[in-house]
Parts: sequence; structure tokens; C-alpha cells
Amino acid sequence: MAYNTKHAQEKETKHSTLFVLSFLCVFLCAAALGTLRLYGLYLEHRISQAAVRIEKSKEENVALSRRYAQLLSPARIYNYAKCNLGMESVANIKVITLSESSVKLVQHKEEERAAGRSFAENRNPLVNQAHAENH
Repeated sequence: MAYNTKHAQEKETKHSTLFVLSFLCVFLCAAALGTLRLYGLYLEHRISQAAVRIEKSKEENVALSRRYAQLLSPARIYNYAKCNLGMESVANIKVITLSESSVKLVQHKEEERAAGRSFAENRNPLVNQAHAENH
């Protein structure tokens, strides 16, 4: 009889150990699933925030595109030039055409004039202006 009671106790101990281990595994799995669910909610929140930022950026882009189009309108540019800069329309516009030979002649004269000046005079625009005022 002592053998049966000892054997029954060992069986109960095995069953209780197995029960504790299975309960621990179920608890760990539930905790892991809960953690995954919380992480999924966090990611969903981040995605919704990114979507909101994208929508705001799209709206801002549309507004900036409208403003850009308004700033580039010819009527606005004409009005700004007339009112703020004091520019006026001129009826008698003249076009002057120059031949290549006259342009080359002027360039050649400028090169000769520049060759007669010192290095410092060629590099300093203020000196050139002073020379132009003296002539």
C-alpha cells in the first residue's frame, strides 16, 4: 500500500508540474500576443499621423501653387511695374541693330585701353570709374 500512495503522490506531482508549465506557457503566449497588439496599435497611430501630415502638405502645396501662379500672372507684373516702379508704356520703341564689325571695333578699342592701364587699374572698378569721370 505504501507503494500505491507513493506512486499516486508522484503522479500528482507530475500532473501539478505539467499543469504549472502549461499555465506558464499559456500566460507567456497571451502576454506576447498582447504586446504584439499594443505594438500594432502604436504603428497604426504612427501611420495615421503620417497620413495627416501628408494631407496637410498636399493642401499647403496646392496653396503655394496658387500663390505662385498669382505672382507670375502678367497682369500682376504689369501692375507692379506701373504702380511701384513707376514704369510706363512707351509707344515709340526703337530697335537698334549693330553689325559684327562695329562690335569688334569697340571691343578692340577697349582691349587697347585696358592694355595701357596697370594691373591694379584693370582689377579695381572704382579706379575705372574715376578715370571715366575725368575723361
